[in-house]
Amino acid sequence: MKKGKTAFQKIVEKHLIKTLTDGRMAFKLDWVWGHEITTPNAILDMQRRGCDVVFDSNKIKTMIDHVNPAKDTASAIQGKIVREWSKKHGIEFLDVGRNGVCHAIIPEKGWILPGQIGIMGDSHTCTHGAFCAFTAGVGTTDLENGIITGFWICPPHKVIRVNFIGELPANVFAKDLILILINKIGVNGATNAILEFGGPVIDAMSMDARMTITNMAVEAGATSGIMMADDKTIDYLKKVLQGERIDEWNSDLNAEYDQIIDIDATNMVPIITDNYSPGDVVKVSELAGKQINQVYIGSCTNGRIEDLKIAASIFQQQGGKVAENVRCIIVPATQCIYEKALKEGLIEIFIKAGCFVSGPTCGACLGMSCGVIAPGEVCVSTTNRNFPGRMGKNGMVHLASPATATMSALKGVITEPTTQICKRAVADNLNIEKSKAIPTAWENSEFIMPDYAKLLKNIRGGEQKNFSGNVFYLKNDNIDTDQIIPAKYLTETKKEIFGEHCLEDILISVEDRAKFFLSQILVTGENFGCGSSREHAPWALEAVGIKCVIAPSFARIFYENMFSNGLLCIALPKETIKGFFRIKPEKLLINIEESFVQDVNNKYSFTLSDYQKELIKNSGSVGVMIKLAAEIQYKNEKN
Repeated sequence: MKKGKTAFQKIVEKHLIKTLTDGRMAFKLDWVWGHEITTPNAILDMQRRGCDVVFDSNKIKTMIDHVNPAKDTASAIQGKIVREWSKKHGIEFLDVGRNGVCHAIIPEKGWILPGQIGIMGDSHTCTHGAFCAFTAGVGTTDLENGIITGFWICPPHKVIRVNFIGELPANVFAKDLILILINKIGVNGATNAILEFGGPVIDAMSMDARMTITNMAVEAGATSGIMMADDKTIDYLKKVLQGERIDEWNSDLNAEYDQIIDIDATNMVPIITDNYSPGDVVKVSELAGKQINQVYIGSCTNGRIEDLKIAASIFQQQGGKVAENVRCIIVPATQCIYEKALKEGLIEIFIKAGCFVSGPTCGACLGMSCGVIAPGEVCVSTTNRNFPGRMGKNGMVHLASPATATMSALKGVITEPTTQICKRAVADNLNIEKSKAIPTAWENSEFIMPDYAKLLKNIRGGEQKNFSGNVFYLKNDNIDTDQIIPAKYLTETKKEIFGEHCLEDILISVEDRAKFFLSQILVTGENFGCGSSREHAPWALEAVGIKCVIAPSFARIFYENMFSNGLLCIALPKETIKGFFRIKPEKLLINIEESFVQDVNNKYSFTLSDYQKELIKNSGSVGVMIKLAAEIQYKNEKN
């Protein structure tokens, strides 16, 4: 029998334009999406380089979503940059009042279909794999490359199949399932992998619930989460689909996987995170009674209409108000969701219960606005990350389902939702209009394809950096991008400013911090750079003077972002890293051509592909990608 293919393999075959010698794949993109936090720097860099062009204005969509509306002059400038650039190129732009949180509004507008590939400068772009697509978060430079060329290069990927079997208890929701999986495989358990979700529990879920699961695939290190297309997918996309067959993209029944994980949901109970990682989870009952200060219901994870209906039903059933010692913030993820919630009477229920209802924004999820918590405060949140300082410096965030969050808001302490209450809430959900894509008519008929050969003549490669130098030692695992550069500085557009605040929330002595600012190499723990796709993290390190990071392992997006800027990541075995921490050589010599690190006594080999060396030689990837686009354009014209 002919070997079957996974959905990922089928999508790759359709979009693959070139395979590099190190196995990396160059894809033709269907979509590039951008928001006001990571896109402005791409625009400014394009303009600085003299290559402010777009591969296809009809396949690029932009929006305001993180800080909505602008909270200060800096965030207003970011919005202005994207707004004016989108108008210049005839790109559909969703401005304040017509917008929403990106990963809720992208499917809502029908900007993703089964079998497609899309990228965005946002790590939770993996959400849209719920539509049997391959979508991924990238850094700003990869976003810039995608805007200019319509191409994206990514490493080879494993495919891990996750089957949720059994029967889901009434008080256990999609959020509980994905937290259990992350706990099971770890926050880097799916690095450079696709998580393909299936099984009867997934089949029974709505598209809203499915997107909650794929949204948090990145919290296990995955590039994307993928689910099979079915009648629910068709129903959601019926106004967008034009007779296309969508089941052809589904994995074959005899497809082979790198790993298969079966999880029985039958005896599960509500779950909540503890400590500072999405992988640190416990039963809600284990934290029951813990005093809280805030509840946050919203975000690209759980701000959809079904999430709000669950919360509203529980408020109604309990007939109570938010506890006096608690603030409860409700954030519908898009204007459309807000309108539905208003029509269904949900907004009135929330307001009468004493909640604050906001328009769509990422806001407090990343500690920027609209619900940031104070030091020492505790928040139960339906968002996706609970890293140190994520929602506010020295605060504690417990991730949970909307049902757990609502019960906690009512009681003033962490509270497990009962099966009886949740059965009623789920039944109430059946009475609301299901989410569906509602596209807008948009076409820029004046679009002209760029001449990449001509563009290439104006692009000069940068100089290769010298990576040898002084070493700074930071013995921490899982240092995330929020810790490298806190979110409150993301409204800045000048890269040098990020260096002033690099690692400022990590406990480093004054003496050691002075050494950090005189170092060129950072030696640190495993899974360095996890979390957000923000390229601000490599920019902050480079602004300090750090050109190379040495660690046992790296998060995918951070690793790619470093090379895209002509910077260096070196992965060495844990024992070698332990040796560095034990001996602490003050300086290290790094040889790129022969790929070794040398201290006073020893050499340590590492691996660099020809492609990575090309990025380092050219001080980044922009010129390299335009060269690729010129080669492909010439080949197509010749044929």
